[in-house]
Amino acid sequence: MDKKTGRQTFISKWTTRYEVIPLITIFIVNLIVFSGTGVLTASWHHYDLTTAFDRAVPFWPVFIWPYLLAYFFWAACYILAAQNGKDWFYRMVATDLMVHLVCMFFFLVMPTTNVRPEITGNSISEKALGLIYWIDGGDLPGNLFPSIHCYVSWLSYRIVREVKTLPRWASPAAFVCAVMIIVSTQVLKQHYIADAVAGVLLVEIFWRVFMKGSRHMPFYRFFEKINQKVWKDKLD
Repeated sequence: MDKKTGRQTFISKWTTRYEVIPLITIFIVNLIVFSGTGVLTASWHHYDLTTAFDRAVPFWPVFIWPYLLAYFFWAACYILAAQNGKDWFYRMVATDLMVHLVCMFFFLVMPTTNVRPEITGNSISEKALGLIYWIDGGDLPGNLFPSIHCYVSWLSYRIVREVKTLPRWASPAAFVCAVMIIVSTQVLKQHYIADAVAGVLLVEIFWRVFMKGSRHMPFYRFFEKINQKVWKDKLD
C-alpha cells in the first residue's frame, strides 16, 4: 500500500464528508458566540461570580498544558462522532449548537468577568499562561459563564463514551482528559466553579433533549441540504 492509499484509507475510516460542513459551522458559531459577543459587551457592566470556594482554589500555572491540549482533544472527539452514524452525529451537532446559543444568551444578558492573579514567575508554563491571559481579555476577561472550555470538554467525553468502535480504554481516558481540562480552568483562574458547573449541566440537559425522539431533525435536514449542494452526490 503506498502512502497516498494509506492516507485515504485512514481518512475514510475515521472521517466522513457529511461531517465537514457541520463541524466548520460549529467552529464559526464558536467564534461568533465567544469573540463576537465579547467585542459587543466590552463596555458593558460585567458580573463577578467569585465565591469563597473559588478564592480557596490554588493557582497552578503548570495546568496551562492540559488547558491548551484541550483543542486537540476536542477536534479528535468531534471528528469521531461520525463513527456512530449520521443520525447520531446530527444529534451531537444539535446538542453543541444549542448549548452555544444558550451560552450566547448568558454572554449578552449577564456578561461576567473575574480578577486574575498576577503572574510573578518566569517559567515556561507561566509565560504560556501570560500569553493566554493577554489573548483572552487581558485584565478584563469576559464570557466566563457558562464555560465553553468546560462544556466542549464534557461533550467530547460524552461522544467518546458512546462511540462503540473505539477500544475500551478510550472512554475512561476521555473522562480523565475532560476532568483535567475542567480542573485546569479552575486552577488557572480562567473560570470559576459556577462557570464549570453550568457548562457541564447544559451538556447533560441538551444531550437528553436530542438523543431521543426527533428533535434533532431540523438540524439534520438543514445540513443535509447544504451537503447535497456542496458534494453534489448522495452522502451515506
